[in-house]
Amino acid sequence: MVRSAKSSASPIVGPLHHFTANELTRVQERLLAWYDGNKRVLPWRTIAATEPDRNKRVYAVWVSEIMLQQTQVSTVVSYFEQWMAKWPTVGDLAQATLEEVNQVWAGLGYYSRARRLHEGAKKIVEELNGEFPDERDSLVAQLPGVGRYSGSAIASIALGKRVGVVDGNVSRVLARIRGVGADISAQSTSEHFWDLANQLVDPDRPGDFNQAMMELGATVCTPKTPSCESCPLRNNCVAWNRSAEQRQTSISSHFKSNKKSDEREASNIPDIECLPTCEFCLRKEDWDESQGVMNYPRKAQKTQSREEMSAVVIMKCENGKMLLVQRPKTGLLANLWEFPSIALGTGKEDKQEQEMRDVRRELEGKYCLTPTQAASARHISDVVHIFSHIRQTYRVYKVSLDVGEGITWPEHYQGGHWMDKTEFLASATSTAMKKVLKAVDDSEQKVKGKKNKGAFGDQPADTKKQKTISHFFTKINKSR
Repeated sequence: MVRSAKSSASPIVGPLHHFTANELTRVQERLLAWYDGNKRVLPWRTIAATEPDRNKRVYAVWVSEIMLQQTQVSTVVSYFEQWMAKWPTVGDLAQATLEEVNQVWAGLGYYSRARRLHEGAKKIVEELNGEFPDERDSLVAQLPGVGRYSGSAIASIALGKRVGVVDGNVSRVLARIRGVGADISAQSTSEHFWDLANQLVDPDRPGDFNQAMMELGATVCTPKTPSCESCPLRNNCVAWNRSAEQRQTSISSHFKSNKKSDEREASNIPDIECLPTCEFCLRKEDWDESQGVMNYPRKAQKTQSREEMSAVVIMKCENGKMLLVQRPKTGLLANLWEFPSIALGTGKEDKQEQEMRDVRRELEGKYCLTPTQAASARHISDVVHIFSHIRQTYRVYKVSLDVGEGITWPEHYQGGHWMDKTEFLASATSTAMKKVLKAVDDSEQKVKGKKNKGAFGDQPADTKKQKTISHFFTKINKSR
């Protein structure tokens, strides 16, 4: 059971969950020394450390921080380098079209991030004379999509401002170091972490310190199988020390035969609750010895992703062109190109006939296919794509057309365009739609393979002309 910290302005927090002055100094020194010897070389870090132009530093860190939201570092590196090569300054980005931005972003997901970068660049150029704000709060107020974390990261890394940062990695590190057993998603827990982060940040190297905290969480203090033996903050970590003492107690108790000695040894285990009324302590009954430091952080039960289903129709002409429609300007996957989509319920297998009728009716009514064309729609396969809060199943259908003349699309789409595969892959499309196209390609390859197999199967293995029995006898010349 997760202890949920109350949402009051001043929750009761015991001394275990704070740093002393000596601890602050030790954490700063040890973490920065570790970072200097172990940090990953990343392109945005290089720009932040070497670029003399303040505006270029802020721009690079801003782009990297937005890309890194919900995306792994290993994935972001190539996208960042491609982005900076195409738009090296905020002015260059402001002159780009949203279509161009989405094309470069394609595959990163959460496309609203790309749109906000584009909007922010235009605002910087048009309203702020091309100059980025120089304070965290101003960055948050002026840049679309920049919140408390992003603003703090940009301000500390690019501008040297003494502000802490709290993201998922930092929350995990702080929860373990200070033994915070409350739900880390609770507002009061989050605010406590921000207070700790602002206290901890090194005044002389705030950017490096914040990156060190995030680096530690990403590479050492990981969610599963953390590398505690190599952690520079191990001696200051409540979770580690508690786990180490419990392990030692278990070993000692194993060799004790006297019951009183066992009880005396067990009493040395540190109290898991620093104050009876502390709202951030982990209850003793919730401690799982087998989990060790992974008892922290504690999270409330996740909300289950909702299930959604839709039919996706590939209308393909003989020349290889396929109909793509552009999604609305707002909402999920805004402005991206996709194959025509038809909403379905979450019906079971026994409703496939009804589903087919619904798809054909939609194709006739909203896309103006003839009854014959709509009747040719056939189900190819199902493609599942997981969004952050949606488990989306695409029921993939294919319609073969001679030409695309006379086809229309519903008004909620911004427009439509016939594209071949090369154009499709170069346009701003989602990873989900690429999965759909691959399913169709795979299906076509299977059909082609079966046809080829049948064609070869009609031929004998030895295609040479079979010799007759007379071939094996010597021909007699009658003229002799």
